[in-house]
Amino acid sequence: MTTPKERTRALVWAGGFLIELARDESLPLAVRQRAVVIARHFPTVEDVSAMALFRHPTGLGMGLDEPNEESSVFTENRCGPLRYSTRLAWPEE
Repeated sequence: MTTPKERTRALVWAGGFLIELARDESLPLAVRQRAVVIARHFPTVEDVSAMALFRHPTGLGMGLDEPNEESSVFTENRCGPLRYSTRLAWPEE
């Protein structure tokens, strides 16, 4: 069973991975462009924080923990986590 902490970590890591893919010039152009398109609609750290606060009156919610800036979640990706301030340029040849 996946815990809220694991779900949060997976989202933060996946966002950072999209940044790495988009900036890796050794990858085919189509892959880098696809990563940029996905990243535009992928939840940022700020989105994950907001989703972690949501709790439905029935006790059900998104099942996420608040991302902790001091944890390894933020240092695992070479480019850092996906944030509102992340600007990914459209990759071109």
